Amino acid sequence: MRKKWLTLYYITLMSFCLVPMEVSAVSEVQKSAISSNCSSIKESLKLTQRTDAGARVYLGGKFETILSKYITPLNIKLVEKNISDPELIENQSNFAEAKAKFSSDFIKYQQDLEDLIATNCENEPEEFYEKLVLVRAGRKLMMKDVIGLKNLTARQVNLVKKLRSRI
Repeated sequence: MRKKWLTLYYITLMSFCLVPMEVSAVSEVQKSAISSNCSSIKESLKLTQRTDAGARVYLGGKFETILSKYITPLNIKLVEKNISDPELIENQSNFAEAKAKFSSDFIKYQQDLEDLIATNCENEPEEFYEKLVLVRAGRKLMMKDVIGLKNLTARQVNLVKKLRSRI
């Protein structure tokens, strides 16, 4: 039960932190707010960075477990028993690709976040804001990756149920 709550917590956290929003040029008010609140902004970003790293380890581990302990062994067993199910094979391939994309997108996001945190927001609020927009976009992309993997997991469950009713 605790693991389910942790999963829900991490998914919720990744959904709502640094919510992306469309932006244009930085206004003078925004520049001033960034400069004057720089230290608290950076502390929030560092907290987000630590939390996201934990979420990535947790979710990455879960996705790896799903692939290596459930999806792949099932397809191997089906091949050994001369049972062909192209949908399960396709789902395995899609899941592996989506998992690799999640990992690479997360690495890019973390690099962008580190670059953002290293930016001097007191003296360079415009540059800081531009990088913040980039980080938000990266975070949004990661959420799409997580949702895609969740959908592929649900598809796998449905395909297995369909296979069980056929056999």
